[in-house]
Amino acid sequence: MARAGQCSCGAVRFELEGEPASISLCHCSDCRRAAGAPVMAWAEYPENALTITRGTPKTRNSSGSAMRSFCPDCGND
Repeated sequence: MARAGQCSCGAVRFELEGEPASISLCHCSDCRRAAGAPVMAWAEYPENALTITRGTPKTRNSSGSAMRSFCPDCGND
């Protein structure tokens, strides 16, 4: 199944192909800070399932082993 999404301002758009490898909830401090909420939901896909169709996300190392990408214009993950 194909899925499409975008950041809040639409500057970064993407498509995902296939089913997630896993779905989970995280409540670590980094995820809580990024979400502004007590928990964050994750759906993990293989890297080759993702196609950026518009824009270029900015990426930073958020916690040693995790990379977070976000829109450089509106800041959405």
